[in-house]
Amino acid sequence: MKKLISIDLKTDLGFLKKPDINEGIFLTYNMLHKPVLLGILGAIVGLEGYREKSKLPEYYIQLKNIQIGIQPLRTTNGNFLKSVVEYNNGVGYASQEAGGNLIVREQMLIRPAFCCFVELDTGDPVQLRLLESLQHGEADYLPYFGKNEFSLWWDEFREYNYQPFDFSENYEVATIFMKSKEVIKEMVQKKIMAPFAMNGGEPKFMIFEELPVGFDEQLLQYEKQPFVYTNFTLSKELQLEGLFRVQDHHGLVQLF
Repeated sequence: MKKLISIDLKTDLGFLKKPDINEGIFLTYNMLHKPVLLGILGAIVGLEGYREKSKLPEYYIQLKNIQIGIQPLRTTNGNFLKSVVEYNNGVGYASQEAGGNLIVREQMLIRPAFCCFVELDTGDPVQLRLLESLQHGEADYLPYFGKNEFSLWWDEFREYNYQPFDFSENYEVATIFMKSKEVIKEMVQKKIMAPFAMNGGEPKFMIFEELPVGFDEQLLQYEKQPFVYTNFTLSKELQLEGLFRVQDHHGLVQLF
């Protein structure tokens, strides 16, 4: 039997490293993405991480088919506060320069938090154990947010009744959602804002970020998709995949 649960992941500092760098600085993703969340869940349930260079980690192999949804918390218009730190890496092999000292600059997320929706199959022993660990606040390995010095915690375990959305009305999506080619085409045809019904009240925002959704299992590199996070009301004509109406939760949830 499948169950939809959520937890609120929180940390004081986070670093979700982008694989590319920008002229001497390591940049972070703004949003939590699926491979990192699977790593966190894998640590909680006691699955192994990276051990061999040319092999995917155990946690990814065991959990890659789990459907998840991600909703940012305590954020301003979807953007988390960021800061840049600079430190010295003094190990001898860090740099080819004289003295072997490497100056590292990294961008960090300040107090990121996310409500993470996870659909678990209680007929799978690993997923059942994960469900119990999340519910009881237990972890086999200490989970962290991108770097092992950035430990995280979770609270607000919830279990939901949920059903697929039928697109009978305009809607809001509480989570980040995958921007399909059809959505892009619709936005181009209707100019800029036509797919979105403007509401009064709070200021409206829309942010875009290309995020990893998994790994290319041959190249062992991230597979990425463009995502959107917005508080606009969306037209029912935009029939996004994987949308669910979740009991006692404002806005729809996209599972992917």
